Amino acid sequence: MNTVAIIQARHTSTRLPGKMLLPLAGLPVITHIVNRARAVPGIDRICVSIPEGEHQAPLADYIATLDDVHLSRGPEEDLLHRFAIAARETNARTIVRLWGDCPAIDPDLIGVMLDAFRTADADWAYLSDQSGYPLGNECQAIRRAVLDAAAAEATTATELEAVHAYLARDPERFKKCTVKRPGAEPSGLQMLLDTGNDYRKLSEIFAALYTSDPLFGLALTEALAETRPELFRL
Repeated sequence: MNTVAIIQARHTSTRLPGKMLLPLAGLPVITHIVNRARAVPGIDRICVSIPEGEHQAPLADYIATLDDVHLSRGPEEDLLHRFAIAARETNARTIVRLWGDCPAIDPDLIGVMLDAFRTADADWAYLSDQSGYPLGNECQAIRRAVLDAAAAEATTATELEAVHAYLARDPERFKKCTVKRPGAEPSGLQMLLDTGNDYRKLSEIFAALYTSDPLFGLALTEALAETRPELFRL
């Protein structure tokens, strides 16, 4: 079973350009996401998917230095086909979709999502921003055949820009597994990297937790939020 984690990233983010190479605890943001994906049992390979174009060169050059990480390139405004290209290049049968703005994603939650996907025998699974877990833990699993069908059939800008939009519009055809925290409302905690202020907060979170556990997860972040809530406010 070739399960490939595909991390979507780019060097030209609108609100925080170059954020994938900003340091957190001495390592570029993208490295933390790669390391957390590596820690998930059942993920066989790591791929970073970035847009084509010379403006992405600093990120592409850095990814090329990472051991056993495949670099894939595709159209910037067509994320669906960018994922399809990456899946084809890595011969993926199952795709675990990760976001470049989630450098503190809990590897255990990725594993929870992947296990739920397999147990449900679903076409795709989604641990979303409404899951009850802190924002910044979003992840998906998608069958390769389902991703290829979406790439072949999707036509609208929304469907091409969001990998799962085509799947979500036809729940009778594409069986979805929704992963939620039992009994929880949407979380008020946020660990996304979108703005300069987010980067400042995440830098403090990593400074507080990384030394004791480089793969710190839900328990440690929620414990820190009890004493430093300002670092996690939306």
